[in-house]
Amino acid sequence: MQVFVEQRRQGRPGRRAIPPLVAALALLGGGEAHALDCLVSVTGVAFGTYDPLVTTPTDSTGNVRVRCVHTGGGAVRANYTVDLSTGSSNSYDRRQMRSGPSVLNYNLYNGATRTQVWGNGIGGSVRVSYSLLVNPGNFAQNIMDHPIYGRIPAAQAVDTGIYTDTILVTLTF
Repeated sequence: MQVFVEQRRQGRPGRRAIPPLVAALALLGGGEAHALDCLVSVTGVAFGTYDPLVTTPTDSTGNVRVRCVHTGGGAVRANYTVDLSTGSSNSYDRRQMRSGPSVLNYNLYNGATRTQVWGNGIGGSVRVSYSLLVNPGNFAQNIMDHPIYGRIPAAQAVDTGIYTDTILVTLTF
């Protein structure tokens, strides 16, 4: 699975898609301005070999890491959301990896129980929202990991091949 990352600043029009490491700037503050930088990095979900004869789902995990830093003043709060796109299927109901004309169904979830599809809050999906207290100069504590839980349903009759999908990760703060 390939992953691309997008950043959006709240209250600002426009988006831009860039490769898996992203830096963004925004000004926040309560009385004084604080320069807040948030970076997101993604480890894609790698399922490995899928066996269509196995009767249990194939599970794997990836990760979205958000790291925020700021300059000036005391701690500030970075409120953000992380959305995942539908990929090539254009549906959160069932994402699809492809190998040529062959399709392998899978999905991505925001919890280990794999009950809530991670998306953008529409089409039955949920978005990940978080509020991170960002302390100046304390890089180790200004990080939040959001695991991505992937699952391929069992017993899909598919051709041999290398199956991939591309997911766009959007960090909005």
